[in-house]
Amino acid sequence: MAVDMALIEEGIKPSPATEDELAAVAELGPGDYEIYSEMLTIICQEGKDIMTKIGISAMIHSGDSVAAIYTATGDLVTAVVGTYLHCVTGQVPIKFILKYWENNPTVGVRPGDVFYCNEAIYGGIHNPDQFAVVPIFHGGQLIAWTVVGAHQAETGGSEPGGEIVTARSRHDEGMKLTPIKIGEHYQLRDDLLKMMENFISRAPRMQVTDTRARVSGADRIRMRVEALAERKSPRFLKGLFRKILSETADGARSRIRQWNDGTYRHVVFLDTTGAEPGLIKVPVTLVKKGDHITIDFTGTSPEHEGSFQALAAATRAHCAVDLYSFPFCDFPVSAGILEPIDFVIPHGTILDPDPEAAISCSPLAASAVFPLLAVSFSKMMFDSSERELVCGFGASNSSAPMISCVNQHGVRVTDFMGYPLNAWGQSARYGEDGVDVMGFLHCPWGKQPDVEDTETQFPVLHLFQQVLPNTCGYGRYRGGAGAAIGYVPYYASHVVWTSSQKEAKFPTHAGLFGGYSQTTVPGIRVVGTDVIETLRSGRSDIPVNDVELVERNVFGGDLILEHQTRSAIVSHRGELFCSSTQGGGGYGDVLEREPDAVVADLRRGIVTAEVAQEVYRVAFDPETLEVDEAETARLRGAERERRRERGKPWDEFHAEWNRLQPPDSVLKYYGTWPDARKNREIIRI
Repeated sequence: MAVDMALIEEGIKPSPATEDELAAVAELGPGDYEIYSEMLTIICQEGKDIMTKIGISAMIHSGDSVAAIYTATGDLVTAVVGTYLHCVTGQVPIKFILKYWENNPTVGVRPGDVFYCNEAIYGGIHNPDQFAVVPIFHGGQLIAWTVVGAHQAETGGSEPGGEIVTARSRHDEGMKLTPIKIGEHYQLRDDLLKMMENFISRAPRMQVTDTRARVSGADRIRMRVEALAERKSPRFLKGLFRKILSETADGARSRIRQWNDGTYRHVVFLDTTGAEPGLIKVPVTLVKKGDHITIDFTGTSPEHEGSFQALAAATRAHCAVDLYSFPFCDFPVSAGILEPIDFVIPHGTILDPDPEAAISCSPLAASAVFPLLAVSFSKMMFDSSERELVCGFGASNSSAPMISCVNQHGVRVTDFMGYPLNAWGQSARYGEDGVDVMGFLHCPWGKQPDVEDTETQFPVLHLFQQVLPNTCGYGRYRGGAGAAIGYVPYYASHVVWTSSQKEAKFPTHAGLFGGYSQTTVPGIRVVGTDVIETLRSGRSDIPVNDVELVERNVFGGDLILEHQTRSAIVSHRGELFCSSTQGGGGYGDVLEREPDAVVADLRRGIVTAEVAQEVYRVAFDPETLEVDEAETARLRGAERERRRERGKPWDEFHAEWNRLQPPDSVLKYYGTWPDARKNREIIRI
């Protein structure tokens, strides 16, 4: 079956209302919308809780999940997250099933059926994301669908961990299930579970257990919605569903109408394909007119042979994360929000490559849209009544480490380290600082596991896990700081690590209105050593973060600084693997930050004395940390004068800037300079 691009393109938008749906909406009584829309949310929460309690993978427990209800035609009605990514991508598999399987005599859609998928081509993000898709019936009539899913850190690919950083085509990435029926008559088929277990031989227990967890959550939602239909009638649900969609769409159009018409642009860069370093461009042009917005990614670098690229559905879903989190954060989580928004995602770029391309690290590439939309929407929204929602948001600021080993309990495991993934710093926003070690921007409700939980499940010891100084973006309001995390294999002779990060040479994120971007953080390892023996020696100068480790490596061995994107690495007992995270971008001029706030950050270890003095230009007593107001005013005045001396007329600056060009050695994956057009053929085997 050829890839149905039309279905995928149209699948994110709600279907037009029918006359029967509008009539059902008119029949709703006073208070029905408010009461029963909330009841649907409660039902989804129960389904998500069941999946979380049954499942065993770190990502289910860390919150990278969704439980959602959809109309009979597959439009998102409401969801409980987890991550906004999955509620959007859940629509396309349903519409695929309806188009190809509903009237297919060899498949069909019947009460008691359970479908399952993880194929990104049919609407997902990447194949580590797995979904149970269950139809909901009443009296033999299909009335709704539910999707319950979560990320799972193993796919049976050429490297452990699911996000195969060295993948060069889809054939390196492991199990990819198109929407298939794995259950009938309310029972799962053991032969298909065994097939999946065989695919996921690095973590078979996780695959089977978490599949059942997803299905159990979906089945509970099915039961609750069927009971509600029995109590209120299917027609009532039809009207309620359409009311939620139309109210959300109308509200989104009304809010958009308040913002300034215009064209807003921004650009960011990645510095790796996953397999190789290289400069990659991702720009956005946001056009707002009346109650409609077009988000256009024309000018993005061409697709490449690596895994740091995302199919169009994943790109749109990452846009939805930003839209649902900020401009429309107080709206119901429904497809209606996207009704007045169109996307232009050129095919053949890293945001929509050929279906044969490797895309297992697509969240790394697609999350480039986070700072793109944050900056462009913040400019558009600044003088509106939603000014308090102006925020730099974030980039993809963790190195996403994954471990594969036989753990101390004799169980074969491959899974994420949940803490680094959920320990980014949030960017600064209008009127306040960002949040330190805030979470996972794909998944605002992500849980950071306790050290004890991680050390119970995996054969590692934490050398340190705490805030990492100077990782925040500086500004009038600073971004949140990232975290320093160091792991030492302990109960096992060796483990295998992988990690992925789209930036190490320079940051993807940009600050807002003069704020600094956050810093980049290198990957660090210490090999040929035994950290455990050093700890047993009782030394008092053990480093407590990356900076101290690099300044004084007391463990001996070889200290390695590298890109945070690391393919499979064997780490032996006692060696150190660091996987620290970045902070968020700053907001406004650093010289406008209150000196007392700078010193407060210094006291808490968020910034160092050097940053306080050289960036913020704050003078203070090194012993008492009391601010010298007069000297601070003098230092800041002198810095403003230096700025004026460095200033140039725009035409002069622009003429000089346009003559600059990076060396050819870093432009292999960029495309032609400067417009990033296709510059070579990609051959995949």
